[in-house]
Amino acid sequence: MSDFSKEKAQQLLDAQTAFWLNDLNPSRLEPLVRQELEFIYEKLDTITLRQSVDEEKVKATAQRYATEMEIAGAIPELFGEIANIIYEHPHNDTTLISDIVSDYVATELLEKIFERKSLLDHAVSNIRESQPFQAFISDLVFTAAKNYLFETNQLMKVQPLSSGITRLRQWFQDKAPAMSENMSGLGKQLSQNSVTNSIRLVQNTLDNDLYRDSALNSTLALWDDLKAWPISYFKKYFTETDLQELLVMGYEFWLDLRHTDFMKSLIDSGVQFFFDKYGEESLQSITGEMGVTEDMIISEILNYAPDLAQLAVKEGIAETIIRRHLQRFYFDQKTLTLLQPET
Repeated sequence: MSDFSKEKAQQLLDAQTAFWLNDLNPSRLEPLVRQELEFIYEKLDTITLRQSVDEEKVKATAQRYATEMEIAGAIPELFGEIANIIYEHPHNDTTLISDIVSDYVATELLEKIFERKSLLDHAVSNIRESQPFQAFISDLVFTAAKNYLFETNQLMKVQPLSSGITRLRQWFQDKAPAMSENMSGLGKQLSQNSVTNSIRLVQNTLDNDLYRDSALNSTLALWDDLKAWPISYFKKYFTETDLQELLVMGYEFWLDLRHTDFMKSLIDSGVQFFFDKYGEESLQSITGEMGVTEDMIISEILNYAPDLAQLAVKEGIAETIIRRHLQRFYFDQKTLTLLQPET
């Protein structure tokens, strides 16, 4: 190919590079961005979600980032550093609980917690009705009663009586262990029956609306005290180490959860639901339903684009990228043939 064609190609390359670099000037970039984005946004009204992206690809991408992507070792360390910043933040001393949680939100939340058939209701019912919990309470009652009888009761402090009971208990353990165990079992059984009856009484009380109102009012009164606390007041009960450990435990829980089949099925179900609901909707309609408008998109891009463009020009990044891509065109064999003068 002749030097003439290559020279012309170089001239055109330089001219077009200068043209595009000039468009990155803020005074020219803003109208260009507005023009192109308005055109793109208008076209989004004719393209549906299913036309623009495949559902299975979205599922695969979500699975890749949520369940398969390796978590870098620096992340736990970062959590610890963030916990330190949060714990020592100076605004903790000047920010009250009420500045973060309003009376309206707190009242609504507490009323929801104490309403009949709430999650709290089911949790309390399941715990108090569970056999392990009742066995634990009965053991606690039996142990407390036994300790009181043999150690705390004033009569047991009378030396002759105390010595006699101690020898009798020792005799049972040595000579009649089975009888000793039976007596202990009988005591526990009596305690179990007592606890069962007591829990039944507690259930009847908890099912009473008067109790609910009383419990709610007491909790709201507690809230009246809490809301006047500064955030830093919790340092009395909650150390920086506690915060770090909670973050680490939450992080470790997520690491376990993300690899479960349950989590994977949730992601697939969520993506499928989104496509079932919006698959035939236009991209413009979907963004609108999500509260994202054309003006918001343009405004945010124009907020950052001029600064990024200026930086790219200043550092030579823009010119290098533009030249690299245009050069492939202008020095392509077919282009050089077109630039060859006619003979």
